[in-house]
Amino acid sequence: MLGEALILSVLAGSATIIGGIFVVLFKKPNERLIAGSMGFASGVMLVVSFLNLFFESLSLLSYLNVTIAFISGSVLMIILDSFLPHLELGTKENGIVKAKQLKSGLLILFGVTLHNIPEGIVISVGYSHLPQLGTLLAIAIFFHNLPEGIATAFPLILAGSSKKNVLFATFVSALAEPFGALLGGLILINAPIEIVGFSLAFAAGVMTYITADELIPIAHEYGYKHTVSISLLLGMMFMLLLNNLLR
Repeated sequence: MLGEALILSVLAGSATIIGGIFVVLFKKPNERLIAGSMGFASGVMLVVSFLNLFFESLSLLSYLNVTIAFISGSVLMIILDSFLPHLELGTKENGIVKAKQLKSGLLILFGVTLHNIPEGIVISVGYSHLPQLGTLLAIAIFFHNLPEGIATAFPLILAGSSKKNVLFATFVSALAEPFGALLGGLILINAPIEIVGFSLAFAAGVMTYITADELIPIAHEYGYKHTVSISLLLGMMFMLLLNNLLR
């Protein structure tokens, strides 16, 4: 079971590399496309967080305990973001000297890499409870990682980093995903069902915070309000249909 979760986490993490490749090939990605992809990822993440993670945890825990777990996941991410750089550092940096762009790119790389660890744990937790849930989570995180990979690579390219180094940076960041899945799998071996339920709701809090704090605000920074809104709805519809297919 851990092997399957690791494979899913590798696939989800590979989206970071794909985002980096996109930047290397096109250098300056279309802003409407980035905004739309972040909106789509937001819709995907929200549906998975509530329809799958939160809902599944309710079958294992009381509503109060699920709520406490959800809040705990959100609070952890708030604390992490108080100390760690994240996507906001890399958006719309115009007219900045290359040294600062390089610093921003490296900070984003560091922050995204650390954020990928709990995402890997989320996949492992979901798969240990229900394989279909782990698959849905991996798909959701894949779409989330695409714009993350772009946000990681873009400042590095602007700062003059070689294409080889940029791709290597996104590769290192992607490795954090299976590391998190391995960590989650080891923690959950023979874990009581209550721990699994708490972990699912905790993961829902983590993913909701990432969506609300990073994906949606940054998508709107590009100025394509309707594109973001429509893409968000399309992302939700996509996951609702996928849920139906996998049941």
